[in-house]
Amino acid sequence: MKIKITSSILILLTIFMLTSCASKEKPVRVRDETFVADVPSFKVGVLHLYSSFSLNRPKVNDFQVTFYPRSNYIYIKGRIGADIVDIGFSYNERKSLEQAKDAYLAAYEQGTLKKEKPTKKNAFSKGTARFFWGTFGANNETVAPYYTNVQYILDNKPYFRILFEQTKELEDPEKSSPRINLYISPAQWEQIMEMCNQETLEAQTDEIVLQADAF
Repeated sequence: MKIKITSSILILLTIFMLTSCASKEKPVRVRDETFVADVPSFKVGVLHLYSSFSLNRPKVNDFQVTFYPRSNYIYIKGRIGADIVDIGFSYNERKSLEQAKDAYLAAYEQGTLKKEKPTKKNAFSKGTARFFWGTFGANNETVAPYYTNVQYILDNKPYFRILFEQTKELEDPEKSSPRINLYISPAQWEQIMEMCNQETLEAQTDEIVLQADAF
């Protein structure tokens, strides 16, 4: 009788262990706002934009655009002044920027853009972005608030401006991120929307998965 009880216990323990292991298997993650696929990042293209550090005169700088499917983030990386900056926009932030872009373009086409000093009060939108920076590499990190509006520059043309506010470094409050501006024209917005179209990015991601799964 004692042997039978021990055998039963062993069987129950085995079943429990097997079912526990099975329950710990990670389910296939569903695509959502924070995830597209479990594949590495890939380069999307290069943007040639006017940008400025603090109140300095805008200059042309190149920004490498990279998509990260595992987080559904788009990063733009370039050098502004003395610093390399790498700025990440989540899916929701990109949708907010798209709405601000639509408001800007509508006002531009209707000729109703106001010529006033750009401030938070007349902003099209406000948000936050992951912000990395550094002189020799983007090694410092923070979450920088930004706001968008119009600024007249370069022969008095109304550019869409994104201003990233100076913000304390996450791990070292003694350091602060640079205060920078990005300027985007109507024509450049068309290029950006084509380059960063979500459906296109997801299709490119799916192609990577297909190539990896080819047997």
